[in-house]
Amino acid sequence: MGGMPEACHVAGGSESAVDRFDLPLTYDLSQVDPDSGVLVVTTYWRPRPQDPDPERPGEKLTMLSYLPTTAEQDCPCGSGQRFAQCCQALSYWHPLCPNPAMEGYSCVAPQTATFALLSAQARRELRAYLNADERLYCVEDAPNRAFWIHWGDPTVEAPEGMLCFGDIELRPNGALVVGALSERRMAALLDLLRPLDLGTPQLQRDPVSPVEKPPRKQAARRSHRSGGPGRPNRSQA
Repeated sequence: MGGMPEACHVAGGSESAVDRFDLPLTYDLSQVDPDSGVLVVTTYWRPRPQDPDPERPGEKLTMLSYLPTTAEQDCPCGSGQRFAQCCQALSYWHPLCPNPAMEGYSCVAPQTATFALLSAQARRELRAYLNADERLYCVEDAPNRAFWIHWGDPTVEAPEGMLCFGDIELRPNGALVVGALSERRMAALLDLLRPLDLGTPQLQRDPVSPVEKPPRKQAARRSHRSGGPGRPNRSQA
């Protein structure tokens, strides 16, 4: 894998600290073989040592990386087909993301689940329930808003930080919004919330734009006359 460029902060105009803690990193796709791997989107959380409270909200780091895959391996997308018969044959990449507990990968399918406005009592019960769940980490706990990151179980720590598998936001108006990058991740978060009996949420799925694969680099071939190998043709003389 090649090197990653420096991260850049995303400007945020909201009063919430959480809205200012995303750091995107991109991969130089021109340096990889378009037919020998897939793209993977991974999100990490890590402290910000320069902040008064490094642990809250910290920052999220999103990385786009390249996962080498051979033609005869099972396709990482989870289709059950060989890579050669699945994603390798496409003219574009559909990015993948790790499943909770790193149990394989799923196709990126950004989505949110919004629950009906919660009463004050329901919000208090929700905060207590989520703060006690070791699979979650609360990065903001203001009187009118709270935000949790889903670390999963077991948690997965990397040099970049703790892997994140989605988030849960309690908004000032009492709405509860769950965000996830795939169907598997959303299913895990909704299962986590099921004991609270919050009802059926409204689901919204965002479209995913495919990433066009760069042209495959052709190996340089020596040109020669039919009279014998190694002899230059007229254009080379």
